[in-house]
Amino acid sequence: MYYEIESRFNMKKIIFDEDALTVGEKTYPYEDIEKLEITSAPLFSTYGIMQADVNGKEIIIPFPRSSAERIRRAIRDMEHQKERGGFSAEAVRQSAGPDPYEEVKKLKELLDMEIITPEEFEKKKKELLDL
Repeated sequence: MYYEIESRFNMKKIIFDEDALTVGEKTYPYEDIEKLEITSAPLFSTYGIMQADVNGKEIIIPFPRSSAERIRRAIRDMEHQKERGGFSAEAVRQSAGPDPYEEVKKLKELLDMEIITPEEFEKKKKELLDL
């Protein structure tokens, strides 16, 4: 599992990797995270809020609202890893799921063969890439 959310505005880069969440310069091992969720943010704002409870301490993490779905997937993957009993390299490989860029390549082939319309291609591409 690897998700990278680029920094925008004054927000820090967020990385979900095999065994830890990194926000800017700070790293939080998954085993220390008791709860991680997306909470509310001001309506029509350009950012969302993620809340992490780490060793009894509440951490507030702003992120670009356009990355919300990607962060939801990362949180789900992290929770599945915890349920399966860890973050070994084999467990990470088994739960990685399809690569969105590979899925876009397959869609492009379908578009080139005129199996799907350009509108369908664009819509699905935006979904896959969280645009």
